[in-house]
Formats: sequence, structure tokens, C-alpha cells
Amino acid sequence: MTETMTLGLPGEREVDGDRTISASMTGLGKTFVSKGRSVDALSDVDLEIEQGEYVVVLGPSGCGKSTLLRCVAGLEAPTTGRIQLAGKTVFSVQPQIDIRPNDRKVGMVFQNYALWPHLNVERNVAYPLRMRKVAKEDRRTKVTAVLEAVECLHLAKRLPAELSGGQQQRVALARALVYEPSLLLLDEPLSNLDALLRISLRSELLRLHRELGFTAVHITHDQEEALEMGDRVVLMREGRIEQVGTPEEVYSRPVSPYAADFLGVRNRLDVTVRGGEFVSALGLRMGGQQIASHHPEGTTLRLFVRSNSVRVGTLQDPSGSHISVAGTLVQTTLSEGGRRKYVLDVDGATWFAFREGPVSFQPGERVELSVEVRDALIYLDGKLWTMPST
Repeated sequence: MTETMTLGLPGEREVDGDRTISASMTGLGKTFVSKGRSVDALSDVDLEIEQGEYVVVLGPSGCGKSTLLRCVAGLEAPTTGRIQLAGKTVFSVQPQIDIRPNDRKVGMVFQNYALWPHLNVERNVAYPLRMRKVAKEDRRTKVTAVLEAVECLHLAKRLPAELSGGQQQRVALARALVYEPSLLLLDEPLSNLDALLRISLRSELLRLHRELGFTAVHITHDQEEALEMGDRVVLMREGRIEQVGTPEEVYSRPVSPYAADFLGVRNRLDVTVRGGEFVSALGLRMGGQQIASHHPEGTTLRLFVRSNSVRVGTLQDPSGSHISVAGTLVQTTLSEGGRRKYVLDVDGATWFAFREGPVSFQPGERVELSVEVRDALIYLDGKLWTMPST
């Protein structure tokens, strides 16, 4: 990569203490009106993105993540709030400011690549530079540099129809980076690719981010993609931010039952504190005294447990540091890595567990399960409960 590709635009950013803020959204809201009915696609979104960060916005369809991206790009006008890019206000309701998309210095990579079908790779990538009246020689230098970076220089003379899906996405990325945007927006960039190619392109995106240091906002519905790629993950729910944190924080401490469910914690059970321990809805005593002792009699809690944290089989030395669960085996399957995946019915809820070695239970048989208290996620009134430090 030549020195002409110096992404980051030093001197054009807002400095907040030791942090350099590349983009910020404050009180952002977007309401759509259809057939006389108002729908809040975004509600009171506050988010700051530091220079050089790779932020992944995660959530299901309809949660507002694409609307957020379009508002930042200038393709949608928010109903409320303010957007700043590189220290400059590009949108504000009061005072009224709305900078055109072409003047926001934002690069965008679309889900469907959006390459010009009649232009070859070289001309597709050069297009943003031509629109900005960049001199021909400078255009050639920049296009060559960015195509080298995405390993597509050998495809420069090909048309989009002659490229694979992965190659088209690399070219789309090159086009978004070539004019050195202050912020790169990626709208589900890997969702149209097959599973193996998605994994490969994730690595390529991370490599480019390390080498070029650009600031990015990447949206996806794929939890694995978000946790692998993001410096921070922003989990959205019905137009609002549910949780923001590092991948480790979001994975290990989901703040709500919604967050736990979306991040793949499939085992769950409502329990009640009775006599200093947990009791299931069917009246089964479950232990868990270390947690139960911190709650009044009759308190209802929601228990979430990752499948990898469930131990199959009766405990040899049960104690208050464990939660005991009993379930009926539905089936077993061989999972990746050679482990057995157990599917169980626990009080009418489906639970999953993994175990090494041969199957020692038959479908319909009662199976004892246990979970260490430290591995359980406990929610009280919809919020993550943390055991007080002693």
C-alpha cells in the first residue's frame, strides 16, 4: 500500500480528553409515517465512535440498524437529534443543518455491492474520485493503491459480471475507501456470501482495518460476525440501543433477557426463591443457595445458562455453589468437534447441553443437569443481577 492511502484525516476530528471522536450521534430519532400510523425506527440514540474503531451494530431485522446507517450517510433525515462527523455537524434539527451525502466524506459498502455494471473494476473504483474532480494521475495512483490493498489489482479490467461475489465485495470496499473517507459504513456487507466466503472476508476486512486504520460502522444480524469483528458491539432493540461494550463484555454479561437470547443463550428457566434456594415452576428444588440467599422469599428470577456451561449427570458433591436441574432427554446428535449435543425438556422448555464420550442415556430418560452459580446469568425485573462482592 502506498503512502497516498493515509486514511484517518488527522486534524479534522473532535478531541475529548484522551479520546479522538470520529463520529457522534446525540438524541437521534427517526419516525416514519405510513397510512396515518407513526413508527419509531430510531429513538433517542446516543453513540460516540472513536478514531480508528471498528464498531459493529448488531440486531434483528427491523431493529433500526440500517436506518441508523442511512441517517449517518445522509440518505435519511432524522426526526430528532444531531450527527457529527470528524468534528463537524452534518445534521441537526435545531439549528437546522443537513449536509448532502456527497459532502459528508463518508464511504459506504452496500449489501448488494452496487457496482456499475457497464464500468470495469478500475473505473468503478475511480468513480468517486472523478466525481470529486481528482486529477487523472492522482486517480490512477489511488486506484492502484487501493486495489492492491484489497488484492484485486489483477481484476482491474474486468466487468462486475465477470467477478465472483467475494471479488465484487472487495471491489465495492475499494471504491468506498479510495477517497479516504473519515468514516466507512458497511451495510450487511457479508450477508450475500456463502458461509466459507463470509469467514474469509471477515479476516480480510480485519486485515485491512489493521493496515489502514480506518474508522468503521458495520451492521449485521450475525452474532458471530459481530463478536469476531468489532472493537465494540452495539446491540439494538426496537430502535434503541440495548447494550454497548467490547465483544467480551457483551458476550459474557448480556444486560437483559433480550440481549442474552439474541446472543445465543438458549437455556432459560423461571425460578422462585423458596426456603433459601431455587424452586422450579413444577416445585423441584434446585439448590443455588449462594444466589437465592440474596433475595427475599417468593422472589421470581429468570435463569439463563449457556449450553457449554451445563454439566450432564448427577453431582457427586452437590453444594450451594451449584444449581441442579432435571430434564427429559429428547434426542442426542453429534456436534462439531465430536461432542454429543443433548436436547432436553426442562419444565416444558428446551435445553441444550454438550458432553464428551458415548451416549449413556436414552430418549425419554430423566437426566440430571447441573450449573455452577458463577456460570449462570440471573435476571431480576428484566435486568442482569450481579452477586454482591464479599
